[in-house]
Amino acid sequence: MNPPCARCGKIVYPTEKVSCLDKNWHKGCFHCEVCKMTLNMKNYKGYDKKPYCNAVYRLGSLRRSRHALT
Repeated sequence: MNPPCARCGKIVYPTEKVSCLDKNWHKGCFHCEVCKMTLNMKNYKGYDKKPYCNAVYRLGSLRRSRHALT
């Protein structure tokens, strides 16, 4: 049986499947949570089982580290 997409909930067929972050995604649904940039296995960063682009991830890392210092 084909799994549902983590983003849209529709069935993901093998030809369009991206398996990442312990979830299955359509290629078009695998995008940054913030800026919606389309991602792939080479350019994503995962945080809390959600995909982010490098730019947004770096901004978030800075905010998290500054928050930890206060």
